Amino acid sequence: MVGTTFQFTRRDVLIALLIIVFAFGYRLLIITDRYHNDSIAFTPPAGSDQSVYYDSIQGVHEGTFPPSTFFFQPGMSYLLIAVSSLMRTDNAGALRVFLAAMASINCGVLMAVARLLFGRRDVSVLAAILLALYPVGAFFDTDFVIVSQAVILVTLLLFGVLWLWRFPQNWTGAVLAGLSIGSLALMRRELIALAPIVALWLLWQRRNYRTVMQVIAAGIFAALVILPIGLHNRAGGADYLITPVSNAEIYRGNNREARGDYRSTQATATSSADYLYNLWQDILLSPRRFIELELHKIGMYLSPDEPGNNLSYVESGKAISPVLQINPLDFRLLVILFLFGLFVLWRQDKASFALMLLIAVVMMGTTLLIWVEGRIRTPVIVALIPVAAYTLVTLWNAVVATIRRQMTGRLARPLLIPIPFIALIVVVAQWAYAALPNPVTVAALPADVQPSSALYDGALKLVGWKVEEQYSRAGIIAPYNAYVVSVYWQLQKPVTADYQFSLAYYVDGQSLVAFDHPVGGVAYPELTTSQWQVGPIYVEHLALTWKKFDGPVNISGDLLLVVYPEGRSDRPFHAEGLPDSPLALHIAQPAIIWGNGNFDTLANNPEQKTAAFGDKLLLRNWSLPSAGTVGQPINVTLGWQTTEQPIERSYSIGVYAFDANGQFVAQSDSPPHDGRLLTSSLPLNYKLEDTHAITLDKAGTFTIKIGIYDNLTNDRLVVHDSSDNLASIGTVTVN
Repeated sequence: MVGTTFQFTRRDVLIALLIIVFAFGYRLLIITDRYHNDSIAFTPPAGSDQSVYYDSIQGVHEGTFPPSTFFFQPGMSYLLIAVSSLMRTDNAGALRVFLAAMASINCGVLMAVARLLFGRRDVSVLAAILLALYPVGAFFDTDFVIVSQAVILVTLLLFGVLWLWRFPQNWTGAVLAGLSIGSLALMRRELIALAPIVALWLLWQRRNYRTVMQVIAAGIFAALVILPIGLHNRAGGADYLITPVSNAEIYRGNNREARGDYRSTQATATSSADYLYNLWQDILLSPRRFIELELHKIGMYLSPDEPGNNLSYVESGKAISPVLQINPLDFRLLVILFLFGLFVLWRQDKASFALMLLIAVVMMGTTLLIWVEGRIRTPVIVALIPVAAYTLVTLWNAVVATIRRQMTGRLARPLLIPIPFIALIVVVAQWAYAALPNPVTVAALPADVQPSSALYDGALKLVGWKVEEQYSRAGIIAPYNAYVVSVYWQLQKPVTADYQFSLAYYVDGQSLVAFDHPVGGVAYPELTTSQWQVGPIYVEHLALTWKKFDGPVNISGDLLLVVYPEGRSDRPFHAEGLPDSPLALHIAQPAIIWGNGNFDTLANNPEQKTAAFGDKLLLRNWSLPSAGTVGQPINVTLGWQTTEQPIERSYSIGVYAFDANGQFVAQSDSPPHDGRLLTSSLPLNYKLEDTHAITLDKAGTFTIKIGIYDNLTNDRLVVHDSSDNLASIGTVTVN
C-alpha cells in the first residue's frame, strides 16, 4: 500500500475547488477561441453525432423525441435535455459552458480517486492538475460528443470501486459504481467492459460475502438505469436493449483496406450484410496484412496524434486556440509516465498496479476493436493520469533525495531500469505506426489464380485475377453483398506515371456500377505505380456491389476491367498480349440475383415426378400443352430448382421432340431465359421458370424430353434411370 491517509480534509476540499476553478477558466478560454475562430463548427454540423444529440432538445419541444426506438446512444440526448431544462435555454454556447463546468468538477473527483488509490495528497493534487490541463480532454469538454461524459463516468466508477476497497462498510460506493456503469451503457456502451474487470478486481482484494453483495447491488443499480431505455425500445418493436450493436464499426476499422482510423474504404462501402463473416474472409485473404494493421493501430494508439472524425481536435481545437497550442501535454507523454509508474507500482503496490493496468488494457482493447480516434481513446486518461502523477512525484522525490544525499546510487538504480524498456516500446510503436502495414505482395502467382498476360503501356502487367467466391460466387452479384476480385499486378520496368483502373459491370452495354481508382491505391498504404518496384507482384482486392433490389435483375452481364492513364479514362490502354489486344478485359458474367426465386405460373402438380439432373438442377414442375398446330410454336414452361451444390459452369437446357418411332424431330435449347441468364448465376435452392418454344413441322403425337448439357463440353448432366440422360415430361399431339 503506497500511502496510509485516505481521509479528506478541508485543505483537500479547498485545493480541489481551486483546481476546479482553474480548469473551468481554461475551458472557457477554449470555448471563446472556438466561438471567434470556428463559429461554423461551433454550431453542431448537420448529420454529425453532435447534431443528433443537440437536436433532441428541439425534438422534445416538437414531440418527436424520444423516437420509437433508439438507433444512437441515448444518454447524451437526455443529458442535454436535462441541462437545457435546468438552464431554461437551448443556446449551444450556454450548454457548452455547463458541460465544461461538469468536466471541471470532475478534476476534483479525480483528485479523490488518486487519494483513495495512493493515499497521498501530492499525487492526488498533481493528478487533478494534469486532468485540468490535458488539452485534448479540455477540448472535448467543450463539445457534445460524449467524450467528456465518458471521462466523468469512468472517474465516478473508479471512485465508487476504490471507496468500497478502502471503506468496505460504506455501501455508497456500490450505488455510485452501479449508477456509473448503467450511465456508461447509455453513453458509451463499449466501456461497460470495465464492469466485470473492476468487479473481479474488488472481489480479488476483499474476498468476502459483503463484497459479493456489494457487487450484486452495483449490478442492480446499473440495471435500473438501463431498464427504462430497454422497455422503451421493446415497446417500439426493437430486438435490442439500448441501441443496435453494429458490427459495421468493427469492420470499418479492421477490413482488408483499413488504415485503422475512421476513413471509409471501398471494402466498407460494399459490405452491408454479414460484417464479421466478411472480416474473417478479409483476414484469410492476407493474415500478414491483418497482423501488421493491428500493430499499426497499436502504434497509432500510443502516438501523440489525435485522429479525428467529424470533430477533430487538431482542426477545431489546436489550430485555432492559442491556449491549446502552447500546451505541451500529449497522449504519448502520458503513456510514457504511465508505463514508468506501472513499474514502480509493481514493486510497491501490486493491487493498484493490477487495477490501473487492467483498466488501461481493457479501454485500449475496446478502442482497437474498432478504430483509433482521439475522442474514442481519450477516456483512458482516467487510468493514465493518476499513475502519471505518481510517476512525477516519485521522480521528484528521487531528485530531491539525491540532491540532499539521502538516496545512494544503489537505491536510485531501480528507477533507471524501466527507461530502456519504455524507450523500446515507444520506438517500436512509432515504427509500427509509420511503417506498417506493408503493401500486399507475392513472389509468385498462386495456383488458383487465373493467369493473364495483359500488358498495359508496355510497363504494367496484369499477371492474374481471381473472383473471391467466399464473398460472392463468380456468377452472382447479390444486392448489398460484396463482389470481390483479386488482381495481381507487376511492373515490367520502372515508371514515373500512375495508372488507374475501372472495374465495371455492364448489362446490355450499359454500365450499372463501377469502381474507378488508382492502381495501388485501393488499400492502405496507398502506394501507386510510380512508387512500385520492378519484380514483386502487387495484390489488390477490388470490390463492387449493387445497393438496391430493382434494376436489370436476373440477367447475366459482363464484368470488365479497363486500365488507363491517371485522370484520362477517355484514353484506355489496349491489353497487349491478349488476342485482339482488347481495351476491356473480360473477368466474369455475373447477374444481379438474390433470394429463393419462385414459380410465377406453375402450380404444384403431385402427378409430376421430380427429375434430378446430376446434383445441380431439379425439374419440379412443368406445363406442356396436350395439342399443337403444325408450324406454330408450342410453349413448354419448366419449373427448375437448384440444389445445395453451386453451379459453376454454363449449361443449356434442351427441349427435344421425338416421334412415335423414337426418332428425334425438333429441339429448342439455350441457357435459361433465352440465354439471358446463365446457370452459373443461379443461387442455391433457387426456383425459376424457363419457357422454351418448340416448333414441329408435321402432324402426329410426339414425346417431349428434357436434357441439360455443358456449353463447353456438350456433356449432358446425368438423369437416373435414363439411358440417354433425358427426362420425358409427356406428349403433345400436333394437327
